[in-house]
Amino acid sequence: MKKSLLIFSFICFYTQGFAQYPETLDSLKIFLKTQKQDTIYILALNEFAFLTIQEGKFAEAEKSIKQIEDLSTKYDFGTGFYKASNLKGVIEYTKQNPQKALVHFTKCNEIILKYKLPKKIFQNSLNNISIIYQQLGNRENATKYAMQLIDFQEKNKLEPLKTSPYDQIGDNLKFYGKYQEALTYYQKSLAIETKYKDIVNMAIGENRVAEVYELMNKPKETLASYQKAFHYAEQANYKLLQAEVLINLGRQYRIRKNYKKAEECLKKSERFCRELESVKSLNEVFQGLGTLYFEQKKYPLAEKYFLEALEAVKEIKDPNFIRNANQDLADLYENTKDYKKAFQYKVAADIAKDSLFKIETVKNTEDLLRKYEAKEQEQEIALLNEKNEKASFQNKSLIAGGLLILLLAGVSAVFFVNRNKLKRLEESQKLRNRIAADLHDEIGSTLSSILLISGMAKKTDSAEKNSKMFTKIHADSQHVMESVDEIIWSVNPVNDSLQGIMLRLREYAQPLAESKNITFDFKADEAIEKMILPMEIRRNLYLIVKEAINNLIKYSEASQASVHFLQDKKRIIVTVKDNGKGFDTEMITSRNGLKNMQVRAKEIQGNISISSSEHGSEIRLSFEV
Repeated sequence: MKKSLLIFSFICFYTQGFAQYPETLDSLKIFLKTQKQDTIYILALNEFAFLTIQEGKFAEAEKSIKQIEDLSTKYDFGTGFYKASNLKGVIEYTKQNPQKALVHFTKCNEIILKYKLPKKIFQNSLNNISIIYQQLGNRENATKYAMQLIDFQEKNKLEPLKTSPYDQIGDNLKFYGKYQEALTYYQKSLAIETKYKDIVNMAIGENRVAEVYELMNKPKETLASYQKAFHYAEQANYKLLQAEVLINLGRQYRIRKNYKKAEECLKKSERFCRELESVKSLNEVFQGLGTLYFEQKKYPLAEKYFLEALEAVKEIKDPNFIRNANQDLADLYENTKDYKKAFQYKVAADIAKDSLFKIETVKNTEDLLRKYEAKEQEQEIALLNEKNEKASFQNKSLIAGGLLILLLAGVSAVFFVNRNKLKRLEESQKLRNRIAADLHDEIGSTLSSILLISGMAKKTDSAEKNSKMFTKIHADSQHVMESVDEIIWSVNPVNDSLQGIMLRLREYAQPLAESKNITFDFKADEAIEKMILPMEIRRNLYLIVKEAINNLIKYSEASQASVHFLQDKKRIIVTVKDNGKGFDTEMITSRNGLKNMQVRAKEIQGNISISSSEHGSEIRLSFEV
């Protein structure tokens, strides 16, 4: 079974403070209770927040960041603003959201320039941005910032040296298969970190060295370096780092057939990943456990973890992870001779591999389809022969009939493939037309508005008018970004399940509801959470419920609201309720979008009813599936 090798880059986004204060979490708590709330207090609070992030206590860290921002505003303390933005980046990085982390680290550079902060801080900021670009796969920008960092720290003779430039070069050499050269740079980086006794980065360095040894097929050196990496990560109490190294150790023990040790490592990593909400790492754990049990022929356990990996990748939305998860299941079911399921997951793996949903998907899985059909035909012929083995004439007739069945099955298979090609072609054309219409309706007019207003802004010297125009441009740009995001979401097959719709609606509603102090409750029948919906139904259902939530939050003045998904025979019923002030249902205005909701309900052959009183409102949508 083909497995992807986990190559994960770690970095500690931390700079030492400029004052003397305790270094442990407990002693910092005592220090912060007694220390006057001045700039020294802010630096100590930064250290405290960083240590809580390492332990996965994000909510506690976010409270400390808010306090840092408030105190920095009070004292106009540029270093404090930098620390707060830096810590936000650390949280997003720890949660494995590099794109969001990059936003915060880029803002750090702006703060450094504005407040003319020390060169050491700028050195740290360049380091962070370089590493994030490398993780995002943007080698051009990663190299640009790495070279800028090397030049900056050497020109200004800054100690301690940042090791990331060496790691960047090592990463690029490894990418091009020059493992021995890569190892030289990684070992140089590790030597610097060892000199400074930076335990976290020593763990990171050993992990990198081990990965190269693994690619060079040096098992003894590989295991020794991974064990050192875990020892350092454990010393630093860095849970994310421990989790990642444990995945690598689990793989090494599995390769050596030490299944007990492999299981111990992966189970421990699973606990850390769940605690830290690290979805990508959790996906790797599930894949590792699935492979472990697959090799031991513990197929029910292997199936359990491969299915969990598939659920995890739906949140990640990475085609590579989706392909691997489906391919693992296809391999499992092919090995257990369940060719029907193997065929289904192979199709899903190929669709993930080909983001344009090419018609040739069926061709790539014809072998599994033939195995499935052949097995069915063999069983049918065997049954017929058993019933008629004493009658020679009948046996000959059955053989002739069996051959005819095979012939018809072959014709049917050709017809099946061609019919599916035609169906996929029609679906592809519909998809293209739908996307074109959405781009025209949702985005075209807004971009025209931005173009017009920006042209007007060029021609006016009035600061007040310019401010209003740029506010409008900002709002329109935000609308375009949201529209593009919704279009991409609606065509992505990862989001076909009802559970996916609920997750997106919850992500949309939660921050808005919290801003209005509304308690929101999302529920669905367990039987329908994994139900797969056609793209058009999914899109219209999402937009109807989103509009209902939007109206509720804007106008209801409610304190409680709920969205429930229920199943009644062949119908899905969705209710959106609140305990607000109600409204006049006869006044269906463009302001609240109720007309649009009714139009969308008709498009999916559904019914929508609206009831409201002074005690609250309810919108009820029902449609067949």
